[in-house]
Amino acid sequence: MWFICALITTLAWGVADLFYKKGANERDKYSHLKTSMIVGFIMGGHAIATLLLNDIGYDPRNLLIYMPVSAMYILSMTVGYFGLRYLELSISSPIQNSSGAITCILCLVILGQTMDALSAVAVVLICLGVFALGLLERLKLKQDRALLPEEDRLADEKYRIGIIAFLMPIIYAIVDSLGTFFDAFYLDDIEATPLVGVTEDTFEAVANVSYELTFLACGIIIFIFLMIKQAAEYRKKDAVPSNKQNAKENAAVLAGLDDEDDEAIIKALADLDDNIRVASNKTEEAAPSGEFVPLRLKDQIFRILAAVFETAGQATYVYAMSGNGVVAAPMIASYSIVSLILSRIFLKEKLTTRQYIAVTVVIIGIAMLGIVDGLGE
Repeated sequence: MWFICALITTLAWGVADLFYKKGANERDKYSHLKTSMIVGFIMGGHAIATLLLNDIGYDPRNLLIYMPVSAMYILSMTVGYFGLRYLELSISSPIQNSSGAITCILCLVILGQTMDALSAVAVVLICLGVFALGLLERLKLKQDRALLPEEDRLADEKYRIGIIAFLMPIIYAIVDSLGTFFDAFYLDDIEATPLVGVTEDTFEAVANVSYELTFLACGIIIFIFLMIKQAAEYRKKDAVPSNKQNAKENAAVLAGLDDEDDEAIIKALADLDDNIRVASNKTEEAAPSGEFVPLRLKDQIFRILAAVFETAGQATYVYAMSGNGVVAAPMIASYSIVSLILSRIFLKEKLTTRQYIAVTVVIIGIAMLGIVDGLGE
């Protein structure tokens, strides 16, 4: 059963990953917060529906008890969304996707979980395939950049390969692996779980509801923050005279001047406009932090779709982790190959022969885990 749940999560999060990429806006400095907000709202809706439609005997204390796990996941996801603005996923994936391997090691060493020889071989294949895939994508990206004009190449490197860009996947890998490890601890054994008032049938659902309600609270806080920022931006715009108003005032001034004065003023205004343009370009180059983009529902379609698939994957994820966390974690971490395959199908992105080999290796590893699960039953 854990294998089916892990497979559903892998597929769902792979689809979500594709929509995350489509929804990321590098111009918007709050793009990552908007994505987190949408995910929080969708997950919160699912949690409320679960409480209304199912009798899981939810104890509100579990919201605080499960907080360490929720905090790790929410932080890692927000960091991941932020990194999409600064770094192509192909550069960060070798590091980000190592979180599954890190979790596997933590479960083996600290929790004392075990796996059979065939599962161990499958996990190694999955980890190697995912890591190799990321390295190949990074090599391809470097080759593509080498074909760009020098000026464009240097600007691109300055924007995307800075210290912030490289820190994002590292932070993601560490925080996400800690969250997954905590999850394995909370869900490994009904007798040892810190959650209160749970049974064998409800403790996965209780954990998931706790996580989703926490994400909902974060989404509400982010929404309030964005509304405050949006109101401030609108007030700032209202305080600046409009172009029409400036034109009328300038026309009134110029009407009382002779031709020589007109020419001098026009020249001075042209020089001032050039200086402003140069200063503006320098500012954009010095601080590629993006700009404020108003929150509009029509701009959130891809984020909403991503959040729906994220929530669907989360609903089965807790069951996969409670069933066999030490093996499920690296398997689920391979969801990036699903996104890669979907990009090939729907976005017409080309894959190299080496990339196909890496994908095949991961698929073989997943198939081996399926065989192990079938033999176990």
